Amino acid sequence: MNNSVTIIIPAFREEDNIEAAIDNALRVAQAVTQDYEIIVVDDGSPDKTGDFARLKAQIDPNVRIATNVTNQGFGYCFARGVKMASKDFITVFPGDNDMSAESLKDLLEARGSAQLVISYMQNTHKRSIFRRFVSKTFIFLMNLLFGLKLKYYNGAFICRSTLLKSIPIKSTGLAALAECIVRLLKQGVTWRAIYFEHVGRCHEKSKAFNFKSIHAVLTTIWTLWGDIYFPVKSKHV
Repeated sequence: MNNSVTIIIPAFREEDNIEAAIDNALRVAQAVTQDYEIIVVDDGSPDKTGDFARLKAQIDPNVRIATNVTNQGFGYCFARGVKMASKDFITVFPGDNDMSAESLKDLLEARGSAQLVISYMQNTHKRSIFRRFVSKTFIFLMNLLFGLKLKYYNGAFICRSTLLKSIPIKSTGLAALAECIVRLLKQGVTWRAIYFEHVGRCHEKSKAFNFKSIHAVLTTIWTLWGDIYFPVKSKHV
């Protein structure tokens, strides 16, 4: 069984973080497997995010770069990375480098132990009280709407490329990972959850909370709810 890995790194205005994120992903991948690729999707960044990523790609052929002409959102970047992925397993690592590299290693090493391996954040003290409240509200709502009992929805996961490529990823925002998890679980895939460590951003503030991102999350929930409970049946000619 081939255990090659694609690590997708969506990035928008991360010129101060992207090089460290790529270095961490490379270091972990090299320690776990000989067959891997890093796909950096620069989301139309107006700064030097793309330039720094391309410099890394010039040095290491395992790093691939995709660039959006304009800002499209985290979900769009992740979906684009999924389409580009050529390895057996797919996971994601944040362009702001706020996830522990050791947690990424844990995910890679857990690949294949279930069809879907998700991660949850146990220690949330590095986030503001408001963000913790919003996160808990989101988790409660998702569990209520979709009949699940997950501890977290927006953490990185790893699963086989064939599974991830078989589902639609409609969210363009931060809820894309949650969307993928729900769609896969509702298909009946086997799964397990492991802990991941949130280390926090080293530079600048999170871009997670603004009107555009909140609107994208609500749109994702509404679309996902409709797709799960009221799927459109194809018409046979």
